Amino acid sequence: MSSLWMKRVKFSEVAKAPLGFGSEYWISTASHYEGWTDLRDRLNSLGRQALKRDIAVELSSNLLEEVVVAAGGVEQAVESLRRCKGVIEQYAREHGVRSQPGVPQGLATVDTVEVAYLFANVMAWSRSVVERVERRPLNRKHFGDQGLLPALKPKRLKKRVETLFDTLRDGPVGETRRLANFTLHTALVRSPHSGIELLPSGEVVLPIPDAPSRPVTHWILLTWHDARDGFAFADELWTSIETFIEGLLDAFEASIPKRLRI
Repeated sequence: MSSLWMKRVKFSEVAKAPLGFGSEYWISTASHYEGWTDLRDRLNSLGRQALKRDIAVELSSNLLEEVVVAAGGVEQAVESLRRCKGVIEQYAREHGVRSQPGVPQGLATVDTVEVAYLFANVMAWSRSVVERVERRPLNRKHFGDQGLLPALKPKRLKKRVETLFDTLRDGPVGETRRLANFTLHTALVRSPHSGIELLPSGEVVLPIPDAPSRPVTHWILLTWHDARDGFAFADELWTSIETFIEGLLDAFEASIPKRLRI
């Protein structure tokens, strides 16, 4: 899917240039963007005297593409997770590992270790999607929010993307930041040496904690009341990101500058 999205961005059937290419899409004030002075100084060191407007274009023209790239990271991680799940279920069948109703059955293999890390990748890339759309600046005294959404200039386009983004964050993607932060700073949400659960149907389940209501600083603070499955959660998360990216590209196509329309 992500390759089709990138093709749509780079070779739009309704535009003479890639989506997001036109300066009409973006705020053209260089000082809106973090790092604009660093880029200016870098260009100067290379003997290139860039206008502030050109610096703004340089810092904004790739914002749409990089959101799509982050969504592709989610896709790759989810597909790897699905493949690994299939390998584990095949292993259970071939070795006669079965679960009886009412009797918990776990399974630990090299592939169940990989699953724990792959789920962490899903969380990390999902967080990247969100933060490439909108994030707080490193220097809050001098800059406003950064990312694709704060850089948009057309009001109608910005409103449409805001609506899409609100819907995205209201879904499963909304909890990935806390889980990703926990993984980055503390531990995996599921220990790679804990194995996974095997159901009587032969399907495997990756237990994950309840959605955190606040940042979590230690694994013992996680709760496990909702009996959630990481495989199912990853699928739901990917579906919501698919919907968001499709809507995002539709919004950009609807806002193609007149001079670039086919």
